[in-house]
Amino acid sequence: MRLKGTTYKEITISICRKGYTGSEAAIRQFIAKEKRLQGDLQSDFIAGATEIVERKWLIKLLYKPLDKVKAIFPEQIEFIVKKYPLVGTLIRLVWRFKEILQSGEKELLHGWISEVAALEINELTSLLNGIKKDIVAVKNACTLPYNNGLAEGSINKLKTIKRIMYGRNSFELLRNKLLLLESRKFD
Repeated sequence: MRLKGTTYKEITISICRKGYTGSEAAIRQFIAKEKRLQGDLQSDFIAGATEIVERKWLIKLLYKPLDKVKAIFPEQIEFIVKKYPLVGTLIRLVWRFKEILQSGEKELLHGWISEVAALEINELTSLLNGIKKDIVAVKNACTLPYNNGLAEGSINKLKTIKRIMYGRNSFELLRNKLLLLESRKFD
């Protein structure tokens, strides 16, 4: 029905007459999943059909380059950026910030901050306020090879073990378990 151009609302009405009790959103999700499973995403998009691009795919673009996100194609990104230019701007700014941090060129940081501030988006303004409060640390992150990854990893491991053991054991057992796990690293 969808390939024939039937809308989701019409599909819902049609199958509700046959006893379906779910929602239109569930139908949308089902059809999107089926398209992914059949590998029709790229051919449908190029043919001009309306395509659903899930938010999680766009979010992955903030962390990974486009060629590493298998569920989305360059043509889809071009279409999305044309329709919603802010999405392209946000992706570009995130990648620019990563480049600044990795390049060690802390002088570029102020230009990036003013470019982001010009967007006047509340969430980004909050991020900028945090960066401005600790600008010395951010500049050091650009230039120094040091980081606190090892400490953060150990704390994360401790919190995970603590959550697993919550309400079942004493602090002594938690301490001994963590020390035992840490001592096995060095064996």
